[in-house]
Amino acid sequence: MRMLLTSNGVQDGPVRDTLLDLLDKPVSASRTVVVLDAILPFPGDKTRLLQHLEQYRAMGWAECDLLTLFSGPASLVESRLRSADVIYGYGGTNHWLAHAWRQSGLAPVLRELLDEKVYVGASAGSMIFSRAHAAAVDALDDQEEVDMLRLDTVGPALPLFDWFLTAHLGAPYFSHTTDEWAQRTAARLGSPLWCIDDGSALLVRDSAVEPEVVSDGHWLHFDSAGNLVDSR
Repeated sequence: MRMLLTSNGVQDGPVRDTLLDLLDKPVSASRTVVVLDAILPFPGDKTRLLQHLEQYRAMGWAECDLLTLFSGPASLVESRLRSADVIYGYGGTNHWLAHAWRQSGLAPVLRELLDEKVYVGASAGSMIFSRAHAAAVDALDDQEEVDMLRLDTVGPALPLFDWFLTAHLGAPYFSHTTDEWAQRTAARLGSPLWCIDDGSALLVRDSAVEPEVVSDGHWLHFDSAGNLVDSR
């Protein structure tokens, strides 16, 4: 596996450097596809999305495709996923993104591609692989979002990890994501929790092994009892 689970996408610094190291060829010879499903349920201005996409495109990809998992027949979407060297799961609602992978029938394809491609997650795109997904609804007070999406059940796109990840620790645009909030969330979750800021990411090479922290920022790691294990 070559999974880079970020808080805020591919920012300059160690996160970007790690992505370049994960590629087996130059960016200029690599193709990427951005999966947009997580952001689409939210109405309103998408300027920030466009800015992020332009920043990502400007890395110099040979091809930068955009799709949703319902862009057409599943076979067509699958072929576009398979043609990419990097699959980029953009942020938004992790509950809808996980649902979209399952509902489209493409979750088994994703599992196969995780062993072949580089996967980059941004926020919600990083949060769809935990067995604690359903428990996190209560721990993160996400029930209102689940109700908005009219999801009868929630769960991961793929149940790969026993731990859960939250993004944007200390971000000014999510003022509630303080260290104290992280501590309360960890105590409620009942599973190991990683909380990372926008300068951090987790690198996963084996789903059965603890992830590697990639960071020049702030992060917290809690155990299943809500105790702080490590931090920076």
